[in-house]
Amino acid sequence: SLFETTLLLKESGNAALRSGSVSLAAYSYDKALRYCAVAFMNFPSGNSDFLSCHQHALKVNSGHEVVWTPLLNLMITIRLNLAMVLLKPELRDHAASIDQANLALVELKPFATTKGKVLIGKKLADCRENEPPKTYIEAKHLQAKAYFRLGTAQHNSTDFSKAARSFMKSVRCAKEANPSADPDSTLLMRLAEAKRAHDRTKERQRKKFKTLFSGEEDEKDGKKKTGQKSQDA
Repeated sequence: SLFETTLLLKESGNAALRSGSVSLAAYSYDKALRYCAVAFMNFPSGNSDFLSCHQHALKVNSGHEVVWTPLLNLMITIRLNLAMVLLKPELRDHAASIDQANLALVELKPFATTKGKVLIGKKLADCRENEPPKTYIEAKHLQAKAYFRLGTAQHNSTDFSKAARSFMKSVRCAKEANPSADPDSTLLMRLAEAKRAHDRTKERQRKKFKTLFSGEEDEKDGKKKTGQKSQDA
């Protein structure tokens, strides 16, 4: 089945990563995404009733999947694995990692907003009631991971302000998924690092502007003194 083949490709990527074959892991995850994405893509449906129904569902829900399935869960998990691998020293593709994390967040939005509800309709302005609580919990856990991946990529790109915000959102999502659990220590450490790096960057900028401003004032004072000397002469 499509699910089983995608799962095998994911496990192949995991095995490659454990063995240190980062490029092979990225290839396996990317192949898995391309393989299972056929089930979710928006393309002309032809005469197939199944595709026609699916295309209509995408159209009325602003291109969003609004049915939580094991395949969608798996695809988002693989996307977040790829986002992680793209940050490895062998690849170091921060922009691509950010793209994958953001795509995951878009895919999760209908399911991770309100427990028991799924956002539907144009611009996801409506909602479907009586969704099993398990959907929200699974989506929230993935959302927390997606914000962590996003924050890590942003931190590696030296965008410390955005990184801190993403890490904070990850903390909040994890708490919403499991209110009784303590925040992950690694996540809290990354959040603190991003805040410190952001503060250091702000301080350097402040000093730079202060030095620049002082230089301009000194130049003005010098011109005034020169002008005064000319008048005295």
